[in-house]
Amino acid sequence: MDNTPSTSLPDHYQQVLYWRLTGSPARLILIQALAVPLFILSGWFFFQIALHLGKLPSSFSIDLNQVGFTLAAIFITIVLHEWLHGITMKIFGAKPQYGIKWKQLLFYATCPGHAFHRNQYVAVALAPLVVLSLLFVLGIWLLSGTGWVALLGICGVLNASGAIGDIWMSGIALRYPTAAYIVDEQDGMRVFLPISKEIN
Repeated sequence: MDNTPSTSLPDHYQQVLYWRLTGSPARLILIQALAVPLFILSGWFFFQIALHLGKLPSSFSIDLNQVGFTLAAIFITIVLHEWLHGITMKIFGAKPQYGIKWKQLLFYATCPGHAFHRNQYVAVALAPLVVLSLLFVLGIWLLSGTGWVALLGICGVLNASGAIGDIWMSGIALRYPTAAYIVDEQDGMRVFLPISKEIN
């Protein structure tokens, strides 16, 4: 199988890493487990924002209509998360594609064969976490005192905890120098370095 991306890289670059989120069941379980502390941390953050900035009421009732609306909002958040990956890819000249890996229930945005500079790749990976978190905080502030505050807080927590894979891959990317090129995969990444700067 040819592991070389279709995008032209400088002649003196070679692949030094091929990392997949679904490369092994243990890896996938570990990363999903790490989403739990991130869920708790982001839950505390958005609860404080909702309580103090959004004037979250001390008690409120939930009916079936609200549950359905919440599920719809969560689905929209997932779509926006992947769309923001794609928009950021477009900013850097790529042509994003979207899909779902049904076996792992993973939504993804990717651009086969496009090589990003390291910092571009990190921006693509973290854009949904940063942008949507800021938008949810802004929404909580603008809609303070309404039922939207709790909904925006829930979506903010799920978006943040769902970004654990993006955070993990950003951490991998940042181990390499800025000269690195990174090719995005549906569930992973390929890292390319100049031969003289290869990192083992």
